[in-house]
Amino acid sequence: MRRPAMPRRGCSAVLALAVFGTVLISSAAARAQDAEPSGIRLRPSLGFEYFNRTIFWDDDASASTLSAALAFLRADLEFRREGHIGLFVGYGLSNYNGLVFRQLPFSIDYQAGNIGSLAWGGDFEERFVTLGAVEIGIQAQFMMSLGRLKDFEMPSLNVAGSLEGKGTWSRVLAGPVFRYTGYENFTPYLSVSYNRTWGTFTMTEAAGELGGTEEKKIVSRGPVAVVIGTVFEPSAPIRIKAQLTALPFRKLAGGLDTDYSGSLTAVFSF
Repeated sequence: MRRPAMPRRGCSAVLALAVFGTVLISSAAARAQDAEPSGIRLRPSLGFEYFNRTIFWDDDASASTLSAALAFLRADLEFRREGHIGLFVGYGLSNYNGLVFRQLPFSIDYQAGNIGSLAWGGDFEERFVTLGAVEIGIQAQFMMSLGRLKDFEMPSLNVAGSLEGKGTWSRVLAGPVFRYTGYENFTPYLSVSYNRTWGTFTMTEAAGELGGTEEKKIVSRGPVAVVIGTVFEPSAPIRIKAQLTALPFRKLAGGLDTDYSGSLTAVFSF
């Protein structure tokens, strides 16, 4: 089995998410208008995220890890404290190490590290119940990462050959969020949400007169995520948001394990 050397489904879902979020937040803004003057605030932000997900492939008979480091530019339209709708775009590095391609002329165990990708998506949140210092709301997000086509060297072949790989993955999450607003500058929160990652990785190999293409469909297992985080506001125009996500799942050999991911966002307002 040969290893490549070190490096030499989505628009409609975002549209539906944006439309649904707009309807929800519009109704929230209308309710807020009865109590106080309405206000809309544009909040641009810079965000970073690292996540590590166990993925399954070959009809859930094999498993490996998908990890990604992402940097985003965001634009959020905030309707006072009732909610927001946002869009983001950024760049990331995705690592698919561990995928094995057996249907090519020469089998490939992918261990070539990161592939650059364009990441984009949208999200929304609405807070609709307040119980003292506790706010209860709902949030949802769709994200897609579109990897570039990457070439790999195959130095051990005795004939001229080429190897190319390209990976794409998507993630959707949705669920309730609980916030505690009793502190002056900190707002801790907890969320339990549906969280699913899926995608494909396609490898194309040519070796002399032989050639072939193999596609791996990948999907995460364990769709429930627990998120803990906090929002820190040192001043009115600045907001820093940090969170940690835990995703338990059942291993192929039996028993439970947990994947973790984290994110940090710096938000500015006009």
